[in-house]
Amino acid sequence: YIEPVADRISPKAIKFFTKPLITALVAGLLGLLVLGPVGYIVATWIADGINALNTYAGWLVPLILGAFFPLMVMTGTHYGIIPIGINNRMTTGFDTIVYPANLCSNIAQGASSFAVALKTKKEKVRELGWSAGITAVCGITEPALYGVNMRYKTPLIAACVGGGAGGLFVGLMGVRNYAGGSPGLMTLPGYIGERGFYDLSNACIGAVIAFVVSFAVTWFLFHDEDEGLKAAAGEETKKEKEAASCLENASVQILAPVSGTLVPLSEVNDPTFAQEILGKGFAIRPADGTFVSPVEGEVVMVFNTEHAIGLRSTDGAEVLIHVGLDTVNLNGEHYHALVKAGDKVKPGTPLLKVDLDAVGKAGYDVITPVLVTNTSEFADIVCNAPGQIEAGQPAARAFR
Repeated sequence: YIEPVADRISPKAIKFFTKPLITALVAGLLGLLVLGPVGYIVATWIADGINALNTYAGWLVPLILGAFFPLMVMTGTHYGIIPIGINNRMTTGFDTIVYPANLCSNIAQGASSFAVALKTKKEKVRELGWSAGITAVCGITEPALYGVNMRYKTPLIAACVGGGAGGLFVGLMGVRNYAGGSPGLMTLPGYIGERGFYDLSNACIGAVIAFVVSFAVTWFLFHDEDEGLKAAAGEETKKEKEAASCLENASVQILAPVSGTLVPLSEVNDPTFAQEILGKGFAIRPADGTFVSPVEGEVVMVFNTEHAIGLRSTDGAEVLIHVGLDTVNLNGEHYHALVKAGDKVKPGTPLLKVDLDAVGKAGYDVITPVLVTNTSEFADIVCNAPGQIEAGQPAARAFR
C-alpha cells in the first residue's frame, strides 16, 4: 500500500533511491508506533487466555497451540507465548504447555513441506520444499511457512491439523520439556529428565503423529499452483498448456537496444551495475552508436546529459539504458537524444545517437548496462547467454 504512493511522489531521476527510502521509513514508523503496540496487546491477551485455560484443561492447551502456532508465527504473537514456557522451566523445572506443542507444530510444517516436494512437478518448488522441510523439522519453520505452506495454503491447513493432532497426544500424556532451544529434532534431548525416557519417548510419538497426519493431509489436499494434477503420467493436459500460455503472457521480453556483444552485468567495471544495486539486467559492448527501444511502451525519462534513458513497457517493466560508465561527466557532448519524456515507443524505435569513437577517445568505457529497475516486482530476470547480438534480438526476459 505504501510503495505505490512512494513511487508516484518520487522524482524520476532519483526514484531508485527515494522510493525504497520512503517505503521503509513510513512502514517502519507504522510498525513501531502502531503494529508493534497492537501486537504486544494481542500477544498479552493470548498469553493470559492460555494461562487461564491451562488451569482448567491443561491437556487442551498443547492441542490449541500445536494447531495455531503457524498462524501466531505469521503475526509475531507467538512471542507472547514463549515466555510462558521459559517461566515454567524456571519455576517448576519443566514445561508442559508451550515447547511440546511447538515441537509438534514445527514437525508438522516440515512434513507439509516434504509432501509438497514429493508431489509437485515443479523443480524449483521441489528444491525449496526439501530444503525448507529439513530446516522446519530441525526447529526453524520460517522457510517452510513463508516459502511453501502459506504460498499454497492447503499445506498450511495440513500443518495446523497435524500440529493439533500431535499437540493433543503430548497434552494427554503430560509430556514435559526440561530444556529450551528451537523445538525440533535437534532439541529432543531436552525431554530427558526426572522421569527418565518417558517424556522423550512420548515427545517422539507426538512428533511422529504430527508428521504423519500433516503429510497425509497435505498429500490429499495439495495440487500444483496453476497446474493441477496430470490426467496421466507423461501426458500434457489442457491446464498445463493454459498455464504455459499464461506464463508466456506474464513475462516481459527485453530486446537488445543496440548491436554488439552481450555480457553479464558482473563484467561491468562499476559496482553499482555489477552488484545489481539499481536492478538486474545485462550489458552490451555496442558496435555502433544507434540505440533503439528494447520494449513497447513510453519514455519516462531522458537525462539532461542524454547519456541515459528510462522507459516503461506496456507490461510494467521499467527499463534503464545507460550508455557508458561515468559518461554523465560529458554533459551531453557526443550524445543526441531522439525522443523526449512522454513519447510512445515500439521495439526498434530510435532513441539515441552516440558518437562512440569520441566517447572512447575522451577516456570513457562505452559498455552499456540495460537494467530492469523495478526488479523487485518480478520473480526472476533471465538473460540470454553472452555473445554477439543484433539490435532488436531478445536479450532477457522478466518473469512475474
